[in-house]
Parts: sequence; structure tokens; C-alpha cells
Amino acid sequence: MDTAAAQKIGRMREVAERKADKRVEKKRELARSAILTLAQLGYANTSLRDIATQSGVSVGVIHYYFEDKIDLISYCVEQYKAEFVARMRLIIDSSTSPDSMVEGFIDGLVRTIEEDADAHRLWYDIRTQALFDESFRPTVNEIEGALIGIVRHLLDRLGATAIDPVDAYAALDGRFRYCLQHFVQQDANAVRDFRAALARLFLLLGLKD
Repeated sequence: MDTAAAQKIGRMREVAERKADKRVEKKRELARSAILTLAQLGYANTSLRDIATQSGVSVGVIHYYFEDKIDLISYCVEQYKAEFVARMRLIIDSSTSPDSMVEGFIDGLVRTIEEDADAHRLWYDIRTQALFDESFRPTVNEIEGALIGIVRHLLDRLGATAIDPVDAYAALDGRFRYCLQHFVQQDANAVRDFRAALARLFLLLGLKD
């Protein structure tokens, strides 16, 4: 291959990569707008037109990036939960002692309730929908597997291999959802009570002094 041909191919590849990057960023931008609409109205009460209006685009633009509402919602939740899991893993891996790891993990869960309640509301909404609509099940199973995985990672780092990660996840998830429900109802004590409940839970599991 001569130099000119190689340069042409290189330029074509760069253009393709820029287009791909722009497409990914646009999908993420639409997902961020969609999360706000979906969290406010709920899955059942939100149409693609509602999401398009909130995002300032046409329904056709939504369809260009997403096959349907299920595809859009699945993408929204997958993106946020991947970021959430990455943040929690960073907390675990950057901790310098078991106590700081547990405290950091608790802080991470409390902070995400305060900052990302809308995204978590959407997650619980589609997790419930998956009981009735099999279209959501692959996404829900994948996300829940990742959440169990981060709990398993925490237990492994703490040397608590005798604790079943699914049992620990179920206990954390139940308390998390309970706090979220009260937080969105503007219960002034929701976050304080959540932090205290997490401390008790880790104490019961033998992971906190």
C-alpha cells in the first residue's frame, strides 16, 4: 500500500471514529434527559413524545438512536448503573483499611441517594416491569448481576467470604429502596436513618466494629 492510500484510509478511520464518538455522546445526552422525564412520570406514563419534548428533539431523532422506548430505558439504566458500580468499586479499591472501606461504602450509598434519586427510581421501576415484561429481563439480570458483583468484591476485600453475596445484596438493596421511597417523599430523616441502618447492618454482618 502506498503512502497516499495509507493516509486516505487513516483519514477515513478518523472520521468514522469521530462520528462514532458523537453518536455515543448524543445517546448519553438523550439518556440523561430521558431519565429526568421517566423518573418523574414513571415508565407506564411516559411516551417517546414526552421524552422527545423534554430533550428538545423530535420523536424521529429518538428513533434514530433507539429502537423503541424499552431500548431507550434499558440504555439509560445500564449507563447509570455502570457508572454507579465503577464509583463503588473505586471506593473499595482505594480504601486503606477495612474500617475506611466500610465507611466509604456507606458514604457512597448515602451520597447516591441524595444525588441520583431519579436514576434509582427508574431502576426500581423497570425491575418491577421485568416481572411482567420479558423485554426488560436481560437488562435487569445484567445490572443486578453487576450490583451483586460489587457486593461480592466488597466482601472479598474484607475477607468475609463466608457471607453469601446475594444475601448481603438483598439486605442492602431492601434498605436502599426503603430509604429511596422515603427520600422522594421528602422525609427529612430519610438519609440520616439510612446511614444509621447501614451501620447496624454492617455490624450485624460482622463487618464493622
